[in-house]
Amino acid sequence: QDQGNMSSKGKEPKDKAKAKAKSKGKDKEQGKDKIKGTNRPSFKRKTNVGTNKPIEILAIDSDDKDWVSLFAGCTFNGQSFKVTKCRWENMIVHSELSGSVYVNCKPNENPLPGTDEGNYRTCSPDFVIVRKLIRGLSDREDYTNALYGLLFAGIPAVNSLEACHACLERPAVTAALNGIKRRLGPEAFPLIDMHYYSHHTAMMFTPEPPIVVKIGYAEAGYGKMMFKDSNGVQDLKSVIALHHDYVTVEKFVENREYDLRIQKVGNHYRAYKRVNANWKGNVGSSIVEEIPMTEKYQLWAEEAGKLFGGLDILTVDAIHTTDGKDYIIEINDSPSGFLGKNEKEDMGHVRDLVLQKLAAEYPEFA
Repeated sequence: QDQGNMSSKGKEPKDKAKAKAKSKGKDKEQGKDKIKGTNRPSFKRKTNVGTNKPIEILAIDSDDKDWVSLFAGCTFNGQSFKVTKCRWENMIVHSELSGSVYVNCKPNENPLPGTDEGNYRTCSPDFVIVRKLIRGLSDREDYTNALYGLLFAGIPAVNSLEACHACLERPAVTAALNGIKRRLGPEAFPLIDMHYYSHHTAMMFTPEPPIVVKIGYAEAGYGKMMFKDSNGVQDLKSVIALHHDYVTVEKFVENREYDLRIQKVGNHYRAYKRVNANWKGNVGSSIVEEIPMTEKYQLWAEEAGKLFGGLDILTVDAIHTTDGKDYIIEINDSPSGFLGKNEKEDMGHVRDLVLQKLAAEYPEFA
């Protein structure tokens, strides 16, 4: 009897061994399929899409922007939309790797009439619209922690949260633009030449004045200075020594005739011409007019739109000179401002873009 027990432990019945081998083979095959993506596991990010609940949209924008009205009457898969609008500084984010995200929103200081924006609100967004700068001028205006929270949960967005993160630093964006210039050539993509300095001590040799110096990642004309001689640059180095910012330097375009802004929202493009007496074209009063879109301008925006996995919303800023040359200065990503008279229409293009992105994210419900 003991020998019989030992025998049964030492050798499994043939049918049981076959079943076990078959199970192992199946598990191995399933593992292979999961790696290849041909038989993806059933795990999906938690979402209201495909349920009887409204699809939740978090619009990160200024108090005066009315995204609620834009999505009123819109549906996806028969579901309506619930829009929560908030600024970065009024957000507190808790997220999980399961895809769950909880955004607590403080009251907006200037709530739109007929909305609950004057109250404390909580939302679990299925989609995010980014229309505000993630960082301001000081450390107190750095909201990257909130961006990380949304990234952590893998929430789809316009622009994508990965692209928003990639566009936070000027050197990284300029390096990507330079890749386009190298591929297409300076005639097709005339990006202005630029120098980068990690610290003030690196600024031993700078281009011959006149030059424009830009400190750190600041935008909208801040942290930018023009120097006509090297004495001013030496004074600036002593100021930069007190901080820890990097610096970029480019030649000052003396024969500027007007500025160009090429706007891309999905597959919709606009071109603007701006005339301003200030060398900082976005400072002071300007005369702005919409001009015809050309193949050249559209190429700039299309190529820039391929960066960082795709930039659905962007603007290309350039300078046109009196001798007919163009110089691309920079690009702006998702928070790029819309011209007043076209703002409502362009916000509508963003709404349409959200619907397209949802269809791509959830093709089973499109």
